[in-house]
Amino acid sequence: MVMQLAAALLSIGFAAAATQGPETGAIHAEDGVRISYTSEGHGEPAIVFIHGWTCDHTHWRFQVPEFRKSFRVVAIDLPGHGASGAGRKSWSIEGLGADVAAVVHSLKLERVVLVGHSLGGPVALAAAPKLRGVLRGIVAVDALQNVEFSAPSDAVDRMVKRFEDDFEGAWKRFMSGFFADPESEVLKSILQKPDGFDRKAATALLAAHGRFDFKSALAAAGVPVRAINASDKYQTAVKINRKYGDFDAVLIPDVGHFLMLEKPVEFNRHLRTVLDQLQKN
Repeated sequence: MVMQLAAALLSIGFAAAATQGPETGAIHAEDGVRISYTSEGHGEPAIVFIHGWTCDHTHWRFQVPEFRKSFRVVAIDLPGHGASGAGRKSWSIEGLGADVAAVVHSLKLERVVLVGHSLGGPVALAAAPKLRGVLRGIVAVDALQNVEFSAPSDAVDRMVKRFEDDFEGAWKRFMSGFFADPESEVLKSILQKPDGFDRKAATALLAAHGRFDFKSALAAAGVPVRAINASDKYQTAVKINRKYGDFDAVLIPDVGHFLMLEKPVEFNRHLRTVLDQLQKN
């Protein structure tokens, strides 16, 4: 009877552990800004998900439950977004890359693949030199279409000015431009969170993205970089990108910028294939 009771208690304990939610944690960057993250699952390489501009870790809500079955999965709120802090004097892609690297080092992850959507793509590139010996690859999601493309500085200035003059209106137009269907449920879910990010940080990062040196960052990454991109709106220049690093891409048709939310099953299938390939390197 005692043994049966002990076995029952153990089984209850194991069941509780199995259903336990994700670990929510935070560290502080060198400048003191809080960096929030969630972590769950087991297995290597650890997959670190990096969201895009004015988004947060919940934009990976269809990926985390799937990939935590096989890997440790970490989803970060970049500073200025979600539950992370925003009291930073200067905003840059390089600074966000350092934030991602700080989370990886704090969690003592030994083998890592960074998965970055949109802005998260260049942020992953910026993190790469700080993760030598740890980073196994980068997966850019609808990003890095052509690293030789550089927006004219006056065009970047005009765009930033529109956000400075009317952030809410400019933001709604900007995000809506990624969707052919104005009634898209994904778009509606995005527009329902206008206070999920710091507007000053967002404006500064928009300018930083427009001036980021993608060519040098890809060349300095030192690991395979794979893109999972939408094929319709912007062409992914695989041959051009290969001049600067180990690059390849998978293209998904009939989908917009937020492909991991719009076509999660297809996206997850491609991501798993890419991860399998990276593990062989």
